[in-house]
Amino acid sequence: MPPRRHARGRHRRPKNTGGPAYVTAATLAAFTVSGINVPDAIGDARQAASSTSTAQTSSTDAPQRVQISAVALRDTLAEQQEERASRLRVARVSMIRAAQQAAEQARAEAEARRPKWVLPVVAFRLTAGFGDWGLWSGTHTGQDFAAPAGSPVRSVGDGRIVSTGYDGAYGNKIVVEHADGTVTWYCHLLGITRTDGTVKAGEIIGSVGSTGNSTGDHLHLEVRPGGGDPVPPLTWLRRQGVRI
Repeated sequence: MPPRRHARGRHRRPKNTGGPAYVTAATLAAFTVSGINVPDAIGDARQAASSTSTAQTSSTDAPQRVQISAVALRDTLAEQQEERASRLRVARVSMIRAAQQAAEQARAEAEARRPKWVLPVVAFRLTAGFGDWGLWSGTHTGQDFAAPAGSPVRSVGDGRIVSTGYDGAYGNKIVVEHADGTVTWYCHLLGITRTDGTVKAGEIIGSVGSTGNSTGDHLHLEVRPGGGDPVPPLTWLRRQGVRI
């Protein structure tokens, strides 16, 4: 009797009860799109899980699989995400500081270019000058700038308003004190725009009028160094670099 042959049977492969996880190429592509450095992450994960995982390639599988430790990969990717977020925070702070410094520099440059002394009226005609005789009880103590009623009147320099209001023959008047102690008067105003606080050179403080002892619309400007006796306004303005 011929020897008995064992019948061939079909044996199932043992189920995967644990061990390494698999990440497909499609998954790796998704990580790449998210900005994660996948090759580095995989390399780090392989090293961290070298005692429990190996790389296998199956020629029968359609997508190529990379055998790595899922836990190690997750931790590595999380570390890379945190590092990337930290770099972004540092870059954002640096950009904000740079923008603030640029704005401060621009303000400083604008302040340096800003005229420190200006004429009190833009469009005008010079009429009665300092020291003239005429309708006044004595010599004329200021310089008149004839201009249409309502024309803006500007502070000739940086300073602070020390008084405003109606002052007899001077009509509506504004008094501005400047840093060197010089006081300037703006008289016969139609309206008073600023009544207190600090002003910059060229800032509008009132409007041309004909209030008080006046025969027509004009600004009467007086300049009093140290708050004392008046001096010729045009001479004083030229000394400040104002072109007339």
